[in-house]
Amino acid sequence: MLAGVLLGLGASACWALANVAIARAGRSLGSLRALLWAQLVGAGLAALASAAVEQPNLTLHALAVRGGWIGVACASSLLAYVCMFYAFEHGRLTIAVPIMSSWAVIAAAISLVLFHERLGRAQLGGAAAVIAGALVVSRYAQAESARASGGSKPRWLFAAAGAAIGFGVLIPAIARLVPAFGSIGAIGVVYVGDIVLGLPLALAFRIALKSPAGAAWLPVLAAGLFETAGFVCITVGSRFAPVALVSPFASLASALTVLYAWTLLRERPARAVLLGAALVCAGVVVLAL
Repeated sequence: MLAGVLLGLGASACWALANVAIARAGRSLGSLRALLWAQLVGAGLAALASAAVEQPNLTLHALAVRGGWIGVACASSLLAYVCMFYAFEHGRLTIAVPIMSSWAVIAAAISLVLFHERLGRAQLGGAAAVIAGALVVSRYAQAESARASGGSKPRWLFAAAGAAIGFGVLIPAIARLVPAFGSIGAIGVVYVGDIVLGLPLALAFRIALKSPAGAAWLPVLAAGLFETAGFVCITVGSRFAPVALVSPFASLASALTVLYAWTLLRERPARAVLLGAALVCAGVVVLAL
């Protein structure tokens, strides 16, 4: 049981480190170039990890394809990751992360409507906290950004919202792929799908995608490594403890990222923004119960 809890916390730590690495990689290379190489690294690591700890049932592959879930997962993942890399490259983590974390409410709503799942009263309260917190963060972030930029709303705020939508669709969709490919293998499949969909678009718009050089590889490798390691931790952790116990601990990544931005990056948004961020982080944990 303790091992499962520790691995859940490990997943949160990995995803928080991935967020930091994504921000650094995007600012060093540009968001789309960093995304491509981070996902190539992540796909390779996911394949190795899946082979080591999972036993995919590829006989279900045709069902996943016939249901269109691979296409939905890859398209929503591309939207989510492009928006997230852009938001982290240009924005402030204390603001972008809470807005992006509202994906949990979108995913819950899709699960309710399409898969007829049920939420308890506590989870409904968690969803309400996420919505309220995200609205507070968005409202005050727009006001702060408008004052700083002369009245215009920065694009990274819209990108953070786009990431929330993308991840909100991705999480329920990827759950349909897990029986066929495994929890980690499904992530690798989605990464490859992202590249297949996104690479022609990037080439059509003549976006530079050459490989990083020297020290520029470090945040890219870290982004791919920690993003994938988070999925490995939660997958292995669910073998030692119930998912209902592991998931809340694995949902602390947003809180850890905001804490990092506050303490080390010295981001100092308004108190209302921090209150909204705290509501979002608490709501995400409750939703995972």
